[in-house]
Amino acid sequence: MNCSGHEGVRLFQEEYEETGDSGVLNNLIIALLDVGDWKQAKSVCERVINESEYSCDSGFIRIGMGDWFMGNESSAIDYWQQAVDAEYVDAVGPIDGPLILRYAGQRLDDDKLVKNSLKKLKKFWKVKDYRAFDEWPGTIAIAGFLLDEVPANVFLHEWKWGNLEDRRLCRANFWVGMKCLEEGDEQTAIAYFKAAFSGPKIAILEYEYFLAKWEFSRLTKQNLWGNCANR
Repeated sequence: MNCSGHEGVRLFQEEYEETGDSGVLNNLIIALLDVGDWKQAKSVCERVINESEYSCDSGFIRIGMGDWFMGNESSAIDYWQQAVDAEYVDAVGPIDGPLILRYAGQRLDDDKLVKNSLKKLKKFWKVKDYRAFDEWPGTIAIAGFLLDEVPANVFLHEWKWGNLEDRRLCRANFWVGMKCLEEGDEQTAIAYFKAAFSGPKIAILEYEYFLAKWEFSRLTKQNLWGNCANR
C-alpha cells in the first residue's frame, strides 16, 4: 500500500475526534499498520489498552506487531506473551497469543519459544481426527495444522468458512507459507505470503495479513510501504 493510504488514516482520525468512539481507534490502528506508520500504530494501541476496562489479546498482538516491524523484537515478544494471559479473548481462549509466539520462535530460531508455543496449542486441538470437522473450525484449525494433525491440502483448500472465506484464506496462506519457510522452500513460501495479503481487502482484519506482507517484503527485498514506513 502506498502513501495514498494516509487518506484513510486521516478520515479515521477525524471520525474519532468527532465521535470519541473507541471502535474507530481500532480501525485507525489497522490503517496505520497498513501504511507502515508503526510508531503511531503502537501509540494508538497503547492508548486503547490503557483506556480499556479489560485487556484483549488482539490489542497486545497489534502493539507487538508495531514493535516487531520496527525491529524491537524483544519488546514485541513481551507484548505477545501478555496476549496469552489477556482477560478478554475469543470463546475458545487465548489461542492467537501462542500462535504469534510460534511465529516469533520460528523466525528467531528460538527452539524453546517454539516448543512452549506448541505445548500451549495442544490444549486447543482436542480431536483425534481432523475429519471430525466438515468445515474450517475457526482459529483452532491453525493449531491443528501447526501440530501436524491436519494435512495442508485440507487446511488450505478443502475447509471453507462461509462468508468469512477471504479472511480464512489469508490466515491459511500465511501459515502454510511459514511451514514452507521452515522446510527451506523459500520461493513457495513467498508465493503463499503474497496470496495472503493480495486478496480482498477484508483480510486486513487478520493480523496474518500484516505478517504476510512483512515476510514477503523481507524475503523479496521489496519495500511495500515505500517511504511511508518508519523503522
